[in-house]
Amino acid sequence: MKPQAPKQITLIIAIILWVIGVLSTVLGVFSLPNDLGLWSLIVAGLLLILGCLIKGI
Repeated sequence: MKPQAPKQITLIIAIILWVIGVLSTVLGVFSLPNDLGLWSLIVAGLLLILGCLIKGI
């Protein structure tokens, strides 16, 4: 497997999820139910990893 840069839309979605997660979980700017802030951080990380490893994402 040769790592590659994720597509722009994948990167934008991951950044949005990451910002929501940081604002909610780390900084406490707002509160999301059921730990959705933590889940958005996890999904953002996984999305970036998959975007690097799988061609076309």
